[in-house]
Amino acid sequence: MVLRSARCVAMGKSVRKEYAARIGELRRLGHELRTPLTLIQGYASLLEDDELASDKRRDACTLLREKCAEMNRIISTFLDDASDHAQLPVESQAAGLQAAR
Repeated sequence: MVLRSARCVAMGKSVRKEYAARIGELRRLGHELRTPLTLIQGYASLLEDDELASDKRRDACTLLREKCAEMNRIISTFLDDASDHAQLPVESQAAGLQAAR
């Protein structure tokens, strides 16, 4: 019984550690997305100016496309990493109800 309790405690610690790692990944993703998104918002506001020269408007559009591509790469990398992580082998162990008492 004590051995099973120790296993449960160890599993709980492992789950908490995994949860903290996932939260860290999500925070990092948010930061990585916020940087190009802020730039996109700024240039989108700039494009609202009707008096903006056509070459400046073209430059802004190019930069917007580049930053959107950057965001797509960030998201793809994150999803690929998540998919790789989901495919890690999981060890399962059968237990009867009698064993849990």
